[in-house]
Amino acid sequence: MHTRTTTALTAVLLLTATATACSSSSTDNKPRTASAKTTSGATASTAAKTSPLKIGTGHHWSDTDTDGSHISGTTTVKGYTQPIKMDGSLSHGLSDFEHPVWATLDVKLCADSSSTTVMSSQKPWTLGFPDDTRIQAPLVSGAGVPKPEYPVDSAAVTPGSCLRGKITFSMERGTRPDRIIYGPEGRDPVEWSVPKA
Repeated sequence: MHTRTTTALTAVLLLTATATACSSSSTDNKPRTASAKTTSGATASTAAKTSPLKIGTGHHWSDTDTDGSHISGTTTVKGYTQPIKMDGSLSHGLSDFEHPVWATLDVKLCADSSSTTVMSSQKPWTLGFPDDTRIQAPLVSGAGVPKPEYPVDSAAVTPGSCLRGKITFSMERGTRPDRIIYGPEGRDPVEWSVPKA
């Protein structure tokens, strides 16, 4: 009885996940089907990634938006810095960690000139750790956060233009991510490797 219930529940969850993955809106966070390649010209399979990209390597993607328009661009991790200095009172108020250490992720998104406007934000970005845990972008901004900030909320990137900024993360002292993950909804995630300290 327990096995049938688990199997039925698994099937329902898979159908729900499939239906959800097909939904989309006109933001870079939610395109439907995409083809992708690195800016070095090598085609990247969206089905299976073999190894993370190096920092500085762009990931080109292309899609059809929910309104049928063409949407495409290149997303690049320009740098990762850990640790960074944060104001002491600010750092404890913004972090969920008892002994926080802070880092910035420098990212850039460029919309192709043939694309319609692309919407971008911090939401698709996470840091992955050697123990397979992840930290999502905490969506912090304002006074005391390293500048220029990458937008917390969706920002429009018009055709042929770019958006670049820093995303600030906190983590427990003594930890360091080994990968940076860009996972817009509806697309396979792309990873960059974080150099060792």
